[in-house]
Amino acid sequence: MENLNLKTHPTGRSPKGKFYFGENTEKLCKDRPNECQIGNESDFNKLYDDLFSCHYEYKSMFRTCGIDFNVATTSEAHHRFVGNMFGQITVKSLSAISDDWIIFHNMEYESEPKVYIHLDRKIVLIVGTSFLGEIKKGVFSITGYTLPQQSVLPMHCSAFEYGDDTALMFGLSGTGKTTLSADPEYKLIGDDEIAWSEFGLANIETGCYAKTDGLEPETQPTIFEAMEGAKKDGVLIEENKGVPNARASYPVRYVKDEITSRALFKHPKNIFFLSLDATGTLPAMSAIERDTVRVLFENGYTSKMPGTEDGVNEIQKVYSPCYGSPFMPLPVKTYSDMLLNLISHNESNVFLVNTGMNRRGRRFPLNETRESIKNVLNGDYETEFLEWTNPSQPCKLGRLRLYRIT
Repeated sequence: MENLNLKTHPTGRSPKGKFYFGENTEKLCKDRPNECQIGNESDFNKLYDDLFSCHYEYKSMFRTCGIDFNVATTSEAHHRFVGNMFGQITVKSLSAISDDWIIFHNMEYESEPKVYIHLDRKIVLIVGTSFLGEIKKGVFSITGYTLPQQSVLPMHCSAFEYGDDTALMFGLSGTGKTTLSADPEYKLIGDDEIAWSEFGLANIETGCYAKTDGLEPETQPTIFEAMEGAKKDGVLIEENKGVPNARASYPVRYVKDEITSRALFKHPKNIFFLSLDATGTLPAMSAIERDTVRVLFENGYTSKMPGTEDGVNEIQKVYSPCYGSPFMPLPVKTYSDMLLNLISHNESNVFLVNTGMNRRGRRFPLNETRESIKNVLNGDYETEFLEWTNPSQPCKLGRLRLYRIT
């Protein structure tokens, strides 16, 4: 195989074209209509009839967290992307049974970007977009809907081991979770989609989809070396080099000291919420207690980075519940209750990390953030009480009780 270098359009997700269908949409969150849009059954049926009759050169299947997926696509690049991210098996024909999900991805169908997810029929239709991440995020939306009903918490976070302990990092795309968890001293479990249950942690993916804009071997050696290794074997997929949301896809096995051969991992001792604070008022790092954990998790105060979604061209302050609202379609309290119960049961520590702006209006240096996180992981820190008020109006967060790391 040869490495791929793609230009896709749009260069990010197309949230306005994502709709859910079926009677099970009654279970979805009613408070986030823009992210849990309900479509008309006739629209789904028309698109399904059109796509079902098409020829799909590339077909595959994979399983993650006990959920089986069949994928049919007209694109070799997207077929290989699914292989990198989920370790699929190529098949000659689709042989889905009633409990399987089927994803039809058609690059040749002329349309505005559409992602249709039928919760009853377990079918996903994707047209009008060549962005690689749309398939990945479609899968994550399904796990976000399905896993909580099996007492498993899906999380938009990275996970890694450091010494004898495990840690999680929550954050929207561009806040730094892939970069900060790709440290030479960490053993990477997964960089974006993790599941947590009473039995421990599991990785939803088998690959990485790292942002590469501004990538430097000196500051991000783990990602750089993983890409070089994948490139030697002809499995690297680079997407939209030179734009703000440039990315690279490669199997996680190319990450130094990755440990994905195991199915389950220890419960996390430390959890980090990454908030890209555009106001420059949040401290660099704070310890937080249970009530503040709920407030932060349910609001997901952060910023969207340019290019991560179609139409996002500059840093935008945003509230994204669960630090991944587009992929968590059930009521927010479903996820926050599960998280707080797991934190309490396993006595996990929680910290808020500002990966955004300092008081001088400059982004916190990556090396300083890394050092602060490592100090926390080593238990080498002290705290002082701080009451913080979001300066923006209207203020969703109110006052937060923080314990600034010193």
